[in-house]
Amino acid sequence: MALSLPPGLQQFADRQIARGKYTTLDEMFLAGLQALAEREQTYQRRFAELRHEVLLGAVEAERGQLLDASTEISAIRQRLRDRYAEP
Repeated sequence: MALSLPPGLQQFADRQIARGKYTTLDEMFLAGLQALAEREQTYQRRFAELRHEVLLGAVEAERGQLLDASTEISAIRQRLRDRYAEP
């Protein structure tokens, strides 16, 4: 595969290969695509979870089951921070 990289990225790739992290640019490219695929899967999963939470909230609102909004919003924010905190 022939890739034309901007100078800064080419230097980065050359350093990674020189350090032995990758043996070829193709190997590095594959690792990058795998990382992008994993990031997209994580994004889609998080989006689906948030959408589910919003839909549950809408159902609760229609039923009149919402608690004090300021308290509930703080609790939701904290749960989201805890759930998606970087490991």
